[in-house]
Amino acid sequence: MQICHTVLEARASLPQQGVPKDLPRQSLRLLAAIRRHHPATADHSVRVATVLLAMWSRRPEVMGDAALVVSAGLLHDLGKLFLPLPLLDAPRGLTESEMRAIRAHPVTGAETLAALRFPEPVVAAARDHHERWQGGGYPSGLPGDRLLPLARAVCVADAFVAMIEPGRAYRPTLSVAAALAEIEVCSGAQFDPDFAQLLVEGLGPAFQAELRLDLPPGQHTIPPPGQLGTGVAGLLPSHLLERALRLPPCPW
Repeated sequence: MQICHTVLEARASLPQQGVPKDLPRQSLRLLAAIRRHHPATADHSVRVATVLLAMWSRRPEVMGDAALVVSAGLLHDLGKLFLPLPLLDAPRGLTESEMRAIRAHPVTGAETLAALRFPEPVVAAARDHHERWQGGGYPSGLPGDRLLPLARAVCVADAFVAMIEPGRAYRPTLSVAAALAEIEVCSGAQFDPDFAQLLVEGLGPAFQAELRLDLPPGQHTIPPPGQLGTGVAGLLPSHLLERALRLPPCPW
């Protein structure tokens, strides 16, 4: 029921065209719903948004509107909101049917965001963040030249964060240096080479510290009501987020 209320409130708040002024707030509202369902997914989403923000801070003219960039990072895994916890937390390899369910989350998330009237780049990032630069990813197997730029950026940011996060049953955890090296190796095959290079160049020590890999799930806290206009420390690098989004005071 809480998820339904969140979805209805978000739909009522967003206009049908353009980049809505309320986009950051509504993105955080949906992130809160993700956190209530599965804290580790919310933490992952915050880290992806942090990486995207690092990329944006280096080349804003390439990354585009900052509100879209951050929202795409926070909501790219929205479809996991509708997956059962035993599947999200399975400490083993998944069966074929379970893998099909997992691989449906990009479409589910994109359909939800489209129904909520989120801007198309945010919808596309949710739908296409598991596609590959040379094709063969999922859900559609599209090559990179048929994906929106923001979706291609989320592809590389999402994969990088997945490499360095602890607790993944299906792969060993890599150091930041090893993960950056892997991004470079996969550039031009799995990842758009321009965005891969932008991630490698943009993720300096300050942003690496913001990823907070030392925290247990659920500790990337969402700021309480009224604080979004004055600081979001612990959610994203506050000085850059405020400069990028010019967040207004939050009344809820």
